[in-house]
Amino acid sequence: MIQALIGALLGGGLLAFVEFLIRRHDSKNDRLDDIRKTLDDLKTMIQNIRNENDERYAISGRIRILRFEDELQEGKRHSKDSFDQVMSDISAYNKYCEDHPGFKNDQTIATVKHITDVYTERLNKRDWFVPQKEN
Repeated sequence: MIQALIGALLGGGLLAFVEFLIRRHDSKNDRLDDIRKTLDDLKTMIQNIRNENDERYAISGRIRILRFEDELQEGKRHSKDSFDQVMSDISAYNKYCEDHPGFKNDQTIATVKHITDVYTERLNKRDWFVPQKEN
């Protein structure tokens, strides 16, 4: 019986077992390759989502900046907090534009200069709008 087992292993049985191990190994490598490809695809998708989100955030900042400028042109006074917020938006927007030279930016160049000039003027005069508390 032992001789038969040894004979089988040394004959076709061993060969079949080695072939099984090779197929199993190749199958695992194929699965690992599939998993790697899937992970790479997911990384690309996540990066695309991040890029789209960053662009949306920049566009939202631009909208807030342009709206703030419209309010200044209409004579609306703003608190220091409102100016600080729009100055933060301007910084983030400018950074995005710097990092993405192909992004359309010409809409805000003069607007940012005007807001910055008014901010500097208010800062020097210390004449921010202070909302009155309701009783």
